[in-house]
Amino acid sequence: MLLVDSHVHMYDCFNVAGVFDAAAANFARVARTLHAKTEYDGVLCLVESANERFVDGVRTQRLGRVWRGQHGYWELEPGGEPETLVFRRGHLRLAVIAGRQLVTRERLEVLALGTTARLRDGDSMEATLNAVQAAGAAAVLPWGVGKWLGERGAVIDRVLAEPKWQHVLLGDNGNRLRYGPDPERFAAARREGRSILPGSDPLPLPGEEARVGGYGFAVDVELDALRPAANLVSLLQSGAQFMAFGQRESLGRFVGKQIALRLANRQHGG
Repeated sequence: MLLVDSHVHMYDCFNVAGVFDAAAANFARVARTLHAKTEYDGVLCLVESANERFVDGVRTQRLGRVWRGQHGYWELEPGGEPETLVFRRGHLRLAVIAGRQLVTRERLEVLALGTTARLRDGDSMEATLNAVQAAGAAAVLPWGVGKWLGERGAVIDRVLAEPKWQHVLLGDNGNRLRYGPDPERFAAARREGRSILPGSDPLPLPGEEARVGGYGFAVDVELDALRPAANLVSLLQSGAQFMAFGQRESLGRFVGKQIALRLANRQHGG
């Protein structure tokens, strides 16, 4: 079984081993819930914004190659695929697949999963999707609080209506309220056979790393050990439907974290 958190960040306020510990614990809990085999592939899709450099830091060894967690040491395994970093703690393995989080001219986010290409922010939605496609990555339009309304919502609708962008996926995330209906665009996308990818999308707040691996999707396949990123991108673009796991936020936590996020942004001049 393949367990994937499709929207992960490694913020400076996070403890690296804490992220891996949380992902391992959350994936193990999901596997038990789904009555999976004892072995499963755990994947974190890391989507780095322009100022995030975790993958580069690991590749250049600026961030080291060993991290001490609560239950032992996480070590970087050698690998041949530039888009993938594999970390091991004993018999546990986590694949971190590189990607980018881009902001378009329309102030909408686009995720590019499975690439280390230096894609740029600030282009139009169509130009951004073209660049993601040219990089061989999977393009995802992630839901965000208030970002799919008004003129920006019309941009999303334009993309979803264009046959050229049939391969573009939609992203759900664990910050969305737990109760209430799904966004109408999710229902429409499912009717069209377009996949919805859940991911935790931790916020840049201390302690948020505990959510990594807690919201994502499962699919009963085995990941190619030699080319996991290429295999995952191919799977995402195949039109397959995935089983979501985990829970989104309660109203109290949602409000509390939005306030904390705005206070943190104000404190740092954001």
